[in-house]
Amino acid sequence: MNTIMAAHALPPSPNGEPAEAGIAHFIAEAEPLDSLVTGGFLDRQDGHYVAQELRTPQLRRAMKYSVCLATDPDIGHFYQDDGEADTDWRRRRARTVRDHCSVCPVRAACAELALREGDTAGIRGGLTPERLKRRLAEERLRLDAAVTEDHRAAQEQQERIAAAHEVQRLAAQYLGGSVPADKREKNRLAVTEALQRRDELVAAHRRDAGWTEAA
Repeated sequence: MNTIMAAHALPPSPNGEPAEAGIAHFIAEAEPLDSLVTGGFLDRQDGHYVAQELRTPQLRRAMKYSVCLATDPDIGHFYQDDGEADTDWRRRRARTVRDHCSVCPVRAACAELALREGDTAGIRGGLTPERLKRRLAEERLRLDAAVTEDHRAAQEQQERIAAAHEVQRLAAQYLGGSVPADKREKNRLAVTEALQRRDELVAAHRRDAGWTEAA
């Protein structure tokens, strides 16, 4: 984790060594996705720690920076052909990893996305199918927790979107000039409640993300 520590120095833990997971969490929360990519936080040896802190939609967005998207290689490079000898496949996949994965700025995100989605059929993020399957088994509990968090985050995002739409709907429906005066106060209260609900959801999201009020 030395490369990440060099870029983002944090106070040492009581034993004198910052926790890898804590540093990765700090970086993933503090840096926008573009900065994570350009800063090399998703391609270096310890990039998988940062990738683990991202939600699946972020991992998918990171793929727009991948070598595969830029060069559009033959998809067959990443899979063993039917009947292909294992020795031939090992040599061929080594070339694929060297030519594509080793120079990809988001290879850690690619591997993490494959693990989240249970995709172990081919080479992902420089990892062979055997390595992906091994990590999938070894990190099952972590991955299950990550997928659960993905679903929770997606649900909360939908709630925030729905709350914002409700504010717009009520404002358009109840606050127009044609609304009778005796109903305007009741309608104003309905809009105020919808605004409060929206703001509470946004504030909760900011707290969960570690954002300040000014963020």
